[in-house]
Amino acid sequence: MIRSHVRAATLIACLGIALSACQTSPRIRTQSAPELGSVSYQTFGFVEHPGTDQAAYSTLTTRYLKEAVTREMLARGYTQSDKPDLLVNFNTRSRDKVESTPGPGVGVGYGRWGWGGWGWGVGYGGRDVRTYTEGSLTIDVVDQRKSEIVWTGTAEGRLTNKVLDQPQPAIDKAVSAIFARYPKQPLTAANTPQK
Repeated sequence: MIRSHVRAATLIACLGIALSACQTSPRIRTQSAPELGSVSYQTFGFVEHPGTDQAAYSTLTTRYLKEAVTREMLARGYTQSDKPDLLVNFNTRSRDKVESTPGPGVGVGYGRWGWGGWGWGVGYGGRDVRTYTEGSLTIDVVDQRKSEIVWTGTAEGRLTNKVLDQPQPAIDKAVSAIFARYPKQPLTAANTPQK
C-alpha cells in the first residue's frame, strides 16, 4: 500500500515537470480583419516610431524585430517599400507574476530516528510561492491608406535570464510563432516555376 502511494506521488511530480517543460513555447493569440484576405496588399514597411522605441533612437530590440518581421513578410511574397500598402508596428511589455504549487505537499520516507530506531515517517510541507516575469510581444499590421489594423498577433511567455541576456533567438522564435498564424502562408517550392 505504501508503494502505491509513493508511486502516485512520483507520477504527480513527473507530470508537474512535464507540464512546466511544455510552457517554454510562447502562447500565441491573433486576430484578423476580413479585408486582409480579400484586398491585394503587395508591399510592407514599418511605422516611423515603433512602440519599442521610447527614445529618439532605434533600440536593438527594434532592429531584431525588424529583421525577423522582414524575413516573415518576404517569405509570404510581400516586397519592402518606402510607400507600403501595409505598415508594421510592434510593442513589448513585461510584468511580474506570482505562481504557487498546490499545497500542502506530502512526503513519505523510511529512515533512522534519533538514537538507532528505524521506521516510516510522513512529512507535510506548505505551499511553494514564486515570482517570475512574463513578457509579451505584439505585432500589428496596419492598412497604411486607411490607418486601420488588419491583423495583430501576440506572443506571451516567461522571461528567463537566458532570454534577457541573449534576446535575438527568443525574438526570432516569437515572431516565427506569431506569423505561423498569419493568413498568408509562406511561398513554397510548389509555387516557384519549374526549370
